[in-house]
Amino acid sequence: MNLNHNYQELRLVKFFHRRSAILLSRATSGAKEQQRQTEWKWGEHLSRILNTQNFRGALLGLVLPVVIVVFLEVVTAYEVFPPQLVIAPHRVLATFIELLGTGELQSNFQISMFRVLSGFLVGASLGFALGTLTALFSRAERIISPLLTCISQVPLFGWVPLLMLWFGIGESFKVVFIAFGAFFPMLINTFEGIRGVPGSYIEVARTFGFSKVKLLRQVLLPAAVPSIFTGIKLALGMSWMLVVGAELIAAGEGVGFMIVWGRQLMQMDIVYVGIFVVGIVGYLMYLSLNAVETSLMRWHRR
Repeated sequence: MNLNHNYQELRLVKFFHRRSAILLSRATSGAKEQQRQTEWKWGEHLSRILNTQNFRGALLGLVLPVVIVVFLEVVTAYEVFPPQLVIAPHRVLATFIELLGTGELQSNFQISMFRVLSGFLVGASLGFALGTLTALFSRAERIISPLLTCISQVPLFGWVPLLMLWFGIGESFKVVFIAFGAFFPMLINTFEGIRGVPGSYIEVARTFGFSKVKLLRQVLLPAAVPSIFTGIKLALGMSWMLVVGAELIAAGEGVGFMIVWGRQLMQMDIVYVGIFVVGIVGYLMYLSLNAVETSLMRWHRR
């Protein structure tokens, strides 16, 4: 009886061992299969990204900058141009890293961005409000439009002497100057967007008894989103360009001042770093606003 009992226990232990091995094998194979599926999905996703037209366009857009960098490295190595004027890209990169390390670049960039956002918000807000007013009321358009048209014909930098007399050379001058540049793109595009809404939309809204406020909020502004967003892009781009111009004229800090300071010290690598930062930040703004615009257009179509 004892031998029989031990035999039964041994069979039971072997059974559990085999069962555990089977379950472990299934779990391992399931995990491997899940890992293979995950890797396949990531591979498929990466393949879709690499095959997209935007990615190919981005790669194609890198060709010319790379060619220019290589060209500059070659001509500076052989000193085809005066080394004080044309700086090798690797020296510009070293200066860029050095300015980042000292925090000087971040400090100047933050100051410039604060000026840009302040001027943009003031100018774009006024442009949006006045554009909406003149688009809704024909009498307001007839009163305001001639004066605004005359003012817009004067180049922006033509207003600099007058603005400096009125506001000095401090922060107020820079913010007003930037706001001046952001005002007109926003005004024109808001006006054109609201005036360009199909008349059938307005007739349907009036049939349902929409008030002017409800008509503006639920019909006119949503329909004018593409044009208004174009105004935002133009106004922000203009603001970024004008802050550099304002800092070149009168400033003690900022990216524009950094460029002037580098020129005065004949440290052209600092000048090139400033130009590089201005270009890259402007391009990133453009890409960001395009991404937001694409999302808004999807919502607009719905």
